[in-house]
Amino acid sequence: MLIGCFVAAASAEPLNSPNLQKDGTLRPLSAQDSQKLIEVPAGFQLELVASEPMVQEPVCFAFDPDGALFVCEWNTYMQDQYATGQFEPKCRVVKLEDTNGDGTFDKRAVFADSLMLPRSIIALHDRILVRMSNDNTIWAFFDDNKDGVADRKEVALAGGPVGGNIEHQDDSLVWNVDNRIYETSRALRFKDGKLQAVKNIPRYGQWGLAHDDVGRLYGSGNSVPVQGWQSLGGYPNATPPSEDAVKYANFICEVDDATDPGHEVTATGGQTMLRTRQFGRYTGSYVIPDPVRRCVKIVAFEERDGVRVAVPHPDFKGTEFIRSPDTYFRPVWTDIGPDGGLYIADMSRGIVQESQWFPTERTQDPNPRWIARYYRAKEWNMLGVHQRGRIWRLVPKDRKLLDPRPAFTAKSSTELVGLLGHPNGWWRDTAQKLIVCREDRSAVPALRTALTDASPNSRLLAMRCLQSLDSLTFAEVATALKDADENVRTTAIAIAETMVAQSPDLEAALVSLAADPSSTVLSQLYTTLRTVHTPAAAKTLKALEDTKPVNGSVALLQKAGQKLPKELEPYRAGYTIFTGFCKECHGDGVNGLKVEGGLMAPVFAKNNRIKDPSYLVHVLLKGLQGPLGTGETYAAGMMPPLETMYKDDQLAAVANYIGVQWAGWKTPVTAEDVAKWRAETKDKQTPYTFEELKGLR
Repeated sequence: MLIGCFVAAASAEPLNSPNLQKDGTLRPLSAQDSQKLIEVPAGFQLELVASEPMVQEPVCFAFDPDGALFVCEWNTYMQDQYATGQFEPKCRVVKLEDTNGDGTFDKRAVFADSLMLPRSIIALHDRILVRMSNDNTIWAFFDDNKDGVADRKEVALAGGPVGGNIEHQDDSLVWNVDNRIYETSRALRFKDGKLQAVKNIPRYGQWGLAHDDVGRLYGSGNSVPVQGWQSLGGYPNATPPSEDAVKYANFICEVDDATDPGHEVTATGGQTMLRTRQFGRYTGSYVIPDPVRRCVKIVAFEERDGVRVAVPHPDFKGTEFIRSPDTYFRPVWTDIGPDGGLYIADMSRGIVQESQWFPTERTQDPNPRWIARYYRAKEWNMLGVHQRGRIWRLVPKDRKLLDPRPAFTAKSSTELVGLLGHPNGWWRDTAQKLIVCREDRSAVPALRTALTDASPNSRLLAMRCLQSLDSLTFAEVATALKDADENVRTTAIAIAETMVAQSPDLEAALVSLAADPSSTVLSQLYTTLRTVHTPAAAKTLKALEDTKPVNGSVALLQKAGQKLPKELEPYRAGYTIFTGFCKECHGDGVNGLKVEGGLMAPVFAKNNRIKDPSYLVHVLLKGLQGPLGTGETYAAGMMPPLETMYKDDQLAAVANYIGVQWAGWKTPVTAEDVAKWRAETKDKQTPYTFEELKGLR
């Protein structure tokens, strides 16, 4: 997610930075001076809507139904190079309001305080849901007297302690068109007045989650701007191809934050789909910040052989959607606002790297490159730049294109139905969310009427709302399966999946879509029919797989859905961990993940080191830093310890998935083996070096 601050390796060339002072330090700029330096697309302007002291250390935010902005502030995050007091419960959620309608927030209230690094937030119809770090409990906060301060809180979904680095814990609470709320590896719903866990899902990524109009989810990793977007939310995900250039960062700040010099992204997260008319030709594109490269990238999608391939947006060759030379421009989160603008949280700080990857003079055996970074950052006086923050919005220069301030709370559910086809995705999402969370059946007649609305979005969301109210009929789904719009047909297929057992006519209607021209439809049809265990469904599946040439989306899902080999099936839990976490650095385990021409982390295939189960499990438990022998280095620099993130049986499962597959283990490790090694190394506080591991043999 967030990467530490340091300049590129020493060079004969002088540093060219707008922050550079005569004494060699890098001065933080005022919000107004920083604003002048930020490059934005032609036809748009970047406006400052909040800055310190109104907002400090913003990491994510959410709008409520009436346009107030709730911001999670990490007031204890890396307040010095040692992360002193980082886990003290002193963080906040603040409520920002624009009381005079000029587009700038002018009123601030501390909505909730004494929090532990709040990392996820969403506004429902009558409550604000928040998840903290180090615990997966979700809390509901209520402002009963409407003074901007929470009067009470309750557990919305009980959880418990979560281990692992705060960069690797789940985050995001994203409302999706399927009536669910998604975290990066969990699907939830609000039903019967309560938040309920639906199921765990494959991990989509590290920091942030976005969705499109049909409900596909888009995750990301530090060095992977977009991943996992093939299927609708809640289904097994698969990642279509991306052009290599998607990873390239055309940054203009010479204070290089990457651990290793280069020109690829290294800290992407906090993404958004542009789903609003205000962005014109960019609508349907995907934007994602990188605080290290000091930019917001834009990614487009092209259909090739039935697969939506991620490509650099053609309008931004050699540049970025947004970028700045300002050392302290740190965009970490984006979202579309009620006015249709793109809102951006900018931490505007020095260190944006959690302490585990930011060694200091106190660190034993630090990575040489990383410790050099620390001393440079210290010399430049960057370590004390914190307790700042900005919220920007990118809007068209023609302000008449902006949508008015909403007042959804006062609207009836029937009135909200009329907004399901609004050209601003925020309005559509919010109207749907309120209808579903209110569970107000008085909206059913209007929703039925909306099924024939001219707007495809209105027809799609009306169907989803009726589904949530248990009021959607077989006949209405059958009609939607024949809709002219591919997103409506795709949605109807997903809904029919839950009804087909009671309606043979629906099964016949599904099977008839096998020749549909839309790859989006065929992708969902293939996924759905795999859950329908009938002869007709099986025959259609085989026909989809045997079609020559095979539709690319079907081929992608076929590969992703293949059963594990017999010898690996007992370690499916390990496979889930590997694909949801390990692949972010190790790739597929065979080819690795390439960064700047090298590898992010070692591959497992033909890796003699992992033939020793003790070696692999000790690395999983405690992590590994530094080179793996003479000249063998990797871009990641360090494997983080997983001992607090996973239990003994989980670590055993992932070790066996790796070891049996790539090292030929004949005897698997057990949870008891892991527990023994965990106990033996309980006093070790730092990751292993390769030399230390050699001594264990």
